[in-house]
Amino acid sequence: MDDAPDLRFALRSRRTSLIEKTLLKESSARRKAFSAALQQFEEQMEAAKVVTAATRPINLYYGLVQAGLAITAAHTPGTWTFSKHGLKVLDMRPKLPDIMLRPDGDGAFQFVARATGSEQLVVRAPGSEPLTDTDAVSLGALWASLPGVCHFPLKDGTSPIALQLYSDKDVESLQYGPAHFRAEIVVNSKMPEQAEKDAWFRATMADYPAMSNATLWGDSDSAFRETHKDRFLVSVGWPVPHGKPVQDVSAEEIEVFFGRLAPQHRFEYERFLRPPVGPEQTPPPSPLMTWWILLYTFSMLSRYQPIKWAEILDLDKSFDAAVVQHVLEIALDVLPHLVLEALDKEPLLFQRPLRL
Repeated sequence: MDDAPDLRFALRSRRTSLIEKTLLKESSARRKAFSAALQQFEEQMEAAKVVTAATRPINLYYGLVQAGLAITAAHTPGTWTFSKHGLKVLDMRPKLPDIMLRPDGDGAFQFVARATGSEQLVVRAPGSEPLTDTDAVSLGALWASLPGVCHFPLKDGTSPIALQLYSDKDVESLQYGPAHFRAEIVVNSKMPEQAEKDAWFRATMADYPAMSNATLWGDSDSAFRETHKDRFLVSVGWPVPHGKPVQDVSAEEIEVFFGRLAPQHRFEYERFLRPPVGPEQTPPPSPLMTWWILLYTFSMLSRYQPIKWAEILDLDKSFDAAVVQHVLEIALDVLPHLVLEALDKEPLLFQRPLRL
């Protein structure tokens, strides 16, 4: 199933359908920039399909920047244009997971993050100390936090990954007690031994603030269920606020709870519990803006460190080559989807195709 042609049509149709719904109606400058920027985004995405991973990050990143300009033209009041990246790579010499980057002034990244309601890497209150290199975030942490990418780990990456979560449509109670929101968390590793399950749960969930008041659903034996080799599910529950009984909890309350805890990403019923990133353990940027940072970093490597980038992509020598190339292929499908969501300011969820 290839959604790309439908997304391309949808993006093209937004050149007219969004005019009366957004700030595009305010000026011809916004409308002209919006149209030109979306045209460039489409052409950069098409160009990215016909080049190899050696060059693809450049097309993907600059295409995404143009999509960002379209987003700010449509949705940012006041000043909506930008002239700098807003990001800085501190040093390109370390291994991929250890490359550090931080915000740099007020540029494209910050403008688009604000326009889309995304968390930013680090935010300083007006009048506070300026950002320094100690505010940097590792590429490895961002990679591990990104749905759809986190399951392809970088060699030597040690950051906690985004965990897939399947939420129940109903709440439940144990022994007629207060209602609990219920979910199963997917873990792609070997299931711990029986005696280690409680300790594993406490240690692993400590990396996810949203799990602070979650508990295993039942005892450690019944809460863990192996589905395949190196893959298991963990049943968990969160107490419903105010001790509500099951019959008083609405479907809307359940959706709101899980929408905040682990929003659906691209496909219906596929939610991700994302770990914090950075020295202040702030929530990660949205998937769109996390992709933005990854592609910015890769474009910098490919432009200014072409020898290092070629070594990273060497399938015969680099342990990261296969996953990096694969993730750049994933981006061809993911970016138009996330850009369309940002333009419409609402989720667009597909049904996962059947796999035989």
